[in-house]
Amino acid sequence: MSAPKDAGAGRSDFRSKLFPNGYSRSARLLLEPLQASDAYGLIILTNDPLVAHGASTLPQPFTMDDARELIALPHHDGGCFAALRLHEGGEMIGCAGIVAREPEKGDVGDLELGFWLGAPYHGHRYGAEAAQTMLELAQRAFPQARIVVECPRVNGASWRLLQRLGFAPGAGRGNRMNAELLAWRASAEVD
Repeated sequence: MSAPKDAGAGRSDFRSKLFPNGYSRSARLLLEPLQASDAYGLIILTNDPLVAHGASTLPQPFTMDDARELIALPHHDGGCFAALRLHEGGEMIGCAGIVAREPEKGDVGDLELGFWLGAPYHGHRYGAEAAQTMLELAQRAFPQARIVVECPRVNGASWRLLQRLGFAPGAGRGNRMNAELLAWRASAEVD
């Protein structure tokens, strides 16, 4: 039995659905889908020990192959990540995106939010701004999807931020060691 023609249509082409204009802006950030030219900056950013500690979902060390895989994610209907910049042409200060939790499913299913910032940019609310922007983009592009995030409770700063963004625990166990699954309620507002 063959799959229906529209199997996977709910998720196809994450990049164009999340970024129909090719980019997005928040109050202080420019979000541009990752490109091959971002690979080296992504490696430097993600291998910083202060970043790697909080980004438990990413392999460590983060290699060129890992960077290429993350950049190519939209080509495999697996999601889309964006470089975070303070202005056009500026250096990458972080990364934020959405991943399909069950990429082999034909429907949208759960989408997982992921984001991380370079250590010099911690404490300036860029993480909250980037995450909120990605949540709004994902909700607009995939209104039927449940948006989740995995986070260990021991990561207190991220746990508090996620709750301020409207994520609530109790959505199940995470796939990663000591991580809990939190689900997003769209009505929350970041202060």
